[in-house]
Amino acid sequence: MAEYENILDELNQDKRIEIILTDAYGEDEMQTAFCCYLEDYIKFPFEAKIKNEKNSKNFKVLRFTSIVSHRVVCEIEFEEGIRSRMPLTEIEPLDKKSSNNTVINDYLKFIKEDYE
Repeated sequence: MAEYENILDELNQDKRIEIILTDAYGEDEMQTAFCCYLEDYIKFPFEAKIKNEKNSKNFKVLRFTSIVSHRVVCEIEFEEGIRSRMPLTEIEPLDKKSSNNTVINDYLKFIKEDYE
């Protein structure tokens, strides 16, 4: 799918989600399509903080530990050697202009909306 290769060039979030869900029929296929999008476009490691937490300490997001529909978990590192896990829904990249921020926001909209 040629459009998919340039999906991050699409500025309209709804259009990106439409492209991701092309050829995905039913909830299972839609969730699988989104998991593939996350795997293909999230670039690790990246700096982040806890979403909507005013006094959040910054941390590094290292990798996915689990990537299943509506439950994506990442390994994070707060300080050298101090690691934990956190749901992707709680992670906010520090670089607001990064492709990671775009992809995570697409994921958040997808799980919030009903695309059936």
